[in-house]
Amino acid sequence: MGNSNMATISQENIPAPEYDLGISAAAGRVRGYKDGVLLFDTERSLLMKETHHDPIYYIPKADVNMALLSSNSYRTFCPFKGNASHWTLNNSKETTENIAWEYETPIEGAEEVKNHLAFYDNALDQLLVDDVNIVHRSPAVDRMRNYTLAEWLMLGSWNANNQVELTEQLVDRFIETGIPIMRLNIAIRQLHPLLAGESYLWNKEDGCVKIQQLTHENLSSAGYLDSPLKLVSEGLGGIRQKLNGDQTEFEFSIMQQLKDQGATDYVALPLFFSDGNIHNLTLTSDHPDGFTTAHLGQIYEAIPLISRMYEVHKLKSNTADLLQTYLGRSAGKQVLNGLTKRGDGGTIKSAILFCDLTGSTALAERLGQQEYLDHLNYFFDIIAQSVYGHGGDILKFIGDAVLAIFPLTDETSNAKEAVCNSAFQAVQDIIKNIDLPSHREPISCTAGLHFGEVMYGNVGSAQRLDFTVVGSAANEVARISDLCRTSGQPVLFSKQIAEILQADLKSLGNFELRGLVRPRELFGFA
Repeated sequence: MGNSNMATISQENIPAPEYDLGISAAAGRVRGYKDGVLLFDTERSLLMKETHHDPIYYIPKADVNMALLSSNSYRTFCPFKGNASHWTLNNSKETTENIAWEYETPIEGAEEVKNHLAFYDNALDQLLVDDVNIVHRSPAVDRMRNYTLAEWLMLGSWNANNQVELTEQLVDRFIETGIPIMRLNIAIRQLHPLLAGESYLWNKEDGCVKIQQLTHENLSSAGYLDSPLKLVSEGLGGIRQKLNGDQTEFEFSIMQQLKDQGATDYVALPLFFSDGNIHNLTLTSDHPDGFTTAHLGQIYEAIPLISRMYEVHKLKSNTADLLQTYLGRSAGKQVLNGLTKRGDGGTIKSAILFCDLTGSTALAERLGQQEYLDHLNYFFDIIAQSVYGHGGDILKFIGDAVLAIFPLTDETSNAKEAVCNSAFQAVQDIIKNIDLPSHREPISCTAGLHFGEVMYGNVGSAQRLDFTVVGSAANEVARISDLCRTSGQPVLFSKQIAEILQADLKSLGNFELRGLVRPRELFGFA
């Protein structure tokens, strides 16, 4: 207990680095030019040095050619200096908006810059300090080279849209800071019906990040069970192994593989996510001396930030995967793009497929519960493969039936024909694959195919919404599918589909559809 207290006390005695805003008189003569026109010339400028920012020269307004400038309505805001008004340059050659800014009423700590202007470097052609042009300088880039990995992450110098880009930038940062890596792998568990996780693997030889997918079955494989990743994921800490010694046997099989590739050092570190799960970062070096303590210390300090970066992207990808899994590809994308309120959506034209498993009641009675579910999932797999294989999207499973759409993206006749042909080919695939003797129980189904206009969006109660299609066309296709049972046809097509399709269909006559006022002409395979 005593040692713990001592450690706490020593940590408390370490002063936190301060964010500083320093303003002082600048040395030398400072001049600024735009298009050959002198905008200011002063030996009384102030130099502001703010933590993590480029130094900024503030020029007394008395030394600025104010006749060339006019104030505008643009404003920016700073919690350290106050609210900044902006100025536009109007010279004989061109107008430059927002060339300079001014804190007219600076807040406490920045009072000295009152009645001074600061000019944007990239708006000037020359910024001369004692005849040395420093415009377009990039001290921020120079400073970034000196940032630790943690500072680089904390200050937002990364700019990644997904896990692959983040890994690429992380690799670049390791190399820039002299960390000698030949291989980097980030392994992240996923919430996905088919995948247990993904890894983002970079090798010096390839020079790019490759995605590797880990199935749920992989977690019980000998390769995973005999890997450092398993132990790290169980919360047992990080694993380090030098590979350039004389030893010929390694605790993990991957060590010998890496040594054969020229590796000299290996480290596996845990990435802790806020939900308590532990993911993995592994690094391999081919430097003769491997990783130094300084290298690993810098990485170790950045681990919490690296974890948060990947957790943010994991949550984004999990959300997209789950929405598409439970709502369908197009509906999931619509919700992810912001259509989340009841009533959000619009009208679309689409080929609509309703496919129903036949004899399901008898099957459910004859088979055990698990066997019936296996049978039903096999049927759904056949439908999904056919629908997705031809560009459609499954909106929902309704008991033992499937509702799918093939949306029209433009109103041309060629587009309508293409959409209806895709739906027709999907139906043909379903009928063909349903007869394959690859399941011990025979499977049969009925299907209706229709083309029409439907409302596509959020419906439901205030507490529970469903993103689906509603309208007479959606109801009609279900009624068409129902008629297959009495007509003896496996598939029935509406007149709207038959008129668009260039397919060999035959009219079966007019049929009364439950709930609809007038009969509909339906078609079947010729």
